[in-house]
Amino acid sequence: FPGVGDLFKGQFVDRVATIAAGLRVGAQEDAQLGPITMPSQVEIIRKHITDAVERGGKAVVGGPESVRPPFVHPVVLTDVPEDSAAMTEETFGPTITINRVRDLEEAVAKANATRYGLGSAVYTRSTSKAMEIARRLRSGMTSINSVQTYAMVGALPFGGLGDSGFGRIHGPDGLREFAAAKSIARQKYRMPLPLLSFARKPRHMKLVMWVVRLLHGRGR
Repeated sequence: FPGVGDLFKGQFVDRVATIAAGLRVGAQEDAQLGPITMPSQVEIIRKHITDAVERGGKAVVGGPESVRPPFVHPVVLTDVPEDSAAMTEETFGPTITINRVRDLEEAVAKANATRYGLGSAVYTRSTSKAMEIARRLRSGMTSINSVQTYAMVGALPFGGLGDSGFGRIHGPDGLREFAAAKSIARQKYRMPLPLLSFARKPRHMKLVMWVVRLLHGRGR
């Protein structure tokens, strides 16, 4: 969900609403949005939209009536409660929630509050600020001043954090997913102390503790 400062919220919402309202939905050749891939997801989308509106959110474009199985027309929601289903669960539908934030710190905090963490995006004129925010966002991928461009770079690992899944595809990390790491240790020299067997004596442990305190103890 986008976090938008008070100064820009009005014009940002208007721009998003104009684009969303103009999208063509259907099965025709020139359609921009087709049917929902999984039929069972339609009711989840309806539930999220209805919950958001009933709890005080504003439907700028569409609403519950936008759900027309197997299609769902674009829905733009604003001022949606942070604990609503539309904000805390994955909708997987053509909906977008836009909430106002006071500043950058609140935006990052709210973005990181979700249990999901697949992709994120940062829009700013400052490259240094964009990199700072990108590093702070708890997500597997972040695009700057673009939409999901990380998915277009085959050398970059693709994957999320938290409940957004585990593992990676693409890049070296993706190749490692097809391998199983295994550790093999071969003893080259005889150990001076039998620490890893029942042959060890109390004096051996005392010696080890003395060495540890000598090397890593406080006041060293």
